[in-house]
Order: sequence, then C-alpha cells, then structure tokens
Amino acid sequence: MYKLIQITIISSLLYGCGFHLAGEGNFATELNNTHIQSTSSSNEMLRLLEKNLRSNQINVVGAESATALLRILHEETEKVVLTVDSDGKAREFELLLRITFEVKRVDNTVLLDQQVIDLNRDFVFNKSDLLGTNEEEQELFSEMRNDAAKLIVYRLQTI
Repeated sequence: MYKLIQITIISSLLYGCGFHLAGEGNFATELNNTHIQSTSSSNEMLRLLEKNLRSNQINVVGAESATALLRILHEETEKVVLTVDSDGKAREFELLLRITFEVKRVDNTVLLDQQVIDLNRDFVFNKSDLLGTNEEEQELFSEMRNDAAKLIVYRLQTI
C-alpha cells in the first residue's frame, strides 16, 4: 500500500512539472504531414530529422500532400584551431555546426520564423593517429547533427 502511494505521488509530481517521455511531444495539427525541404543540408541531417519527426508521430510526406514545410535553409560546418604546439602545428580544434531553418504552412504562412541552431565540440588532434583523428572528427559532426535534429523537433513543439 505504501509503495502504491509513493508511485502515485511521484507520478503526479512528474506530470505536474511537465515531464514527458521522448517521442511524446505535443505538436500543432498543421505539422501532422510535414515535408522536409533542403538545398544545402547533408543527407545525414535530413535522415536524422526524418527519424526524429517520425518518432514523434509526425508523418514525413512529399510536397504534394504536406500541410507544413520544414525548410533547412543552411547547414554550415567549420573547424577552428584552438591551440598550436611549439612547432606551430594545430593541436586542438573546435568543430562548429550551424543549422538555419524555418517552418511554414503550404500557403506560405509562417509557423516558425527563421531559427538558428549553433553547436560546437572540441577535440585534440593526434598527429600519430591521423586516420583515427579524422574518424573522430566525422563522428563528432555526426553527433552534432543528431543533437541538432532533436533540437529542431523540440522547437517544433513551440508552434
């Protein structure tokens, strides 16, 4: 009996604070059939966005049957040198990812004004393991794209 009361109280507190499981978001009905449009975004970013939208019960459809249009306006990656060694060679980098997007109805009414997501990661360059360092860089960019896709979906909940 005591455990049942504890579970009820904890559940009420979690529900009251707005907690919900991933994939359980509330989205505007206009987003039920969303088309993703991009001219500059990577295939990986589009795939991750589609996966995240579908896991939130949003249908990703073709332009002809869409009620909303998620436009990826720009995807930019950059690699900035943070530190150099005594020989003047780069030792530490900052990887930057910037995604610009907007959401409109198919009649061009703005649902979500142009938004920018900026993400960054630092990594140390290992000159004795060039292949591993390049793979690490690609993995970090991949992780940032995954995070960006999740952030875009979170922002769609504000519509």
